[in-house]
Amino acid sequence: MRVYERGVTRFRGTLGRAAAALVAAALVSGAMVVFRAQASPAPDLPPIAPDRLVASVLQALANRPPISGKVDAFVDLGLPSLPDSGFGSEISSAAALIAEISGTHHLRVWRSADGLRVTDILPRSERALFVSRTEAWAWDFRAFTAYRLPFGRPGEHYITPGEAAGMIDPLELARHGLQAASPSTSITMAGTARVAGRPAYVLAVVPRSQTTLVRRVEIDVDAERRLPLRAAVFVRGRTGAALWTAFTSVSFASIDPGVYRFTPPPGAKVVSAGGATGDQGSQGEYGALDGLRVFGTGWDSVVAVRVPKGEERQATAGGPDIAGLLPLSGPVLSIRLVERADHAWLVYGLVPQSALVAVEPKLP
Repeated sequence: MRVYERGVTRFRGTLGRAAAALVAAALVSGAMVVFRAQASPAPDLPPIAPDRLVASVLQALANRPPISGKVDAFVDLGLPSLPDSGFGSEISSAAALIAEISGTHHLRVWRSADGLRVTDILPRSERALFVSRTEAWAWDFRAFTAYRLPFGRPGEHYITPGEAAGMIDPLELARHGLQAASPSTSITMAGTARVAGRPAYVLAVVPRSQTTLVRRVEIDVDAERRLPLRAAVFVRGRTGAALWTAFTSVSFASIDPGVYRFTPPPGAKVVSAGGATGDQGSQGEYGALDGLRVFGTGWDSVVAVRVPKGEERQATAGGPDIAGLLPLSGPVLSIRLVERADHAWLVYGLVPQSALVAVEPKLP
């Protein structure tokens, strides 16, 4: 959920998009954390057809009702363990970009028609995302820095606030997944469960593709409110979920719009991500639609985003180049960098590295 400073934003934002692609391309649903409470028996609920349940969930999400509560989330992007000092530590610094997303998160979430707020609770600090009707902010208490996010800029490849939360917000994750449902996917009922003490239906989503890394995705849907309360992605070759997010407590009470507003505290550093100094010259080069390529469809989609060449990446980042971590072959997502004479392509998908290599000759 970290937002990056001007200049670094374009390249790092594409990594956020690579993570968010987990939502848009593969999460043709989500749900069921592997460790369902043994002490809570599955509730007895009236039967319902999966297509009716999906339709009711999408309708409930479209109405944007208030929902808030505590959320636990886990993301495994396959980042190797790297040293903090000595040989390899320069790659460890770059790895922090992905490590911000990977691992376990304990969150507070508020969302309604007035906005979205997600707070990532850290041992002695916190990070937070605030999205109101008019602006978006990210706050990093440890760095005592507030990042003003690009808001409502069509055609630019910055990570959007919704994408930033998509990996850890059960509603955002499920919404993208259900909207992506197509003939390439089988959707069935997989029983019932209790989430945050509430009875829920379980939707199981299975790709018909034999190429994608995703084996199964599930969503637990609140039986009364028809809102997703838990989501998980299971991958080939593993029994546990590589990605899951779930409410541990939930409320549907109305939310004061002031919850979504943010004002940087006195003494905080304020950064406007995406061009605070008015330098718009290079935004078009990497922000226009010609900087994006999509190969294939559905679960087998491969996305390529144009990014600066190596020297420019390192100069703007002011530190190690993230290329030192790539190619990355995670349990659910593969990423690689394709260098060209004056630019590069960040290529990713919910597919093996071989599928990314296959599109390299097609990139200009």
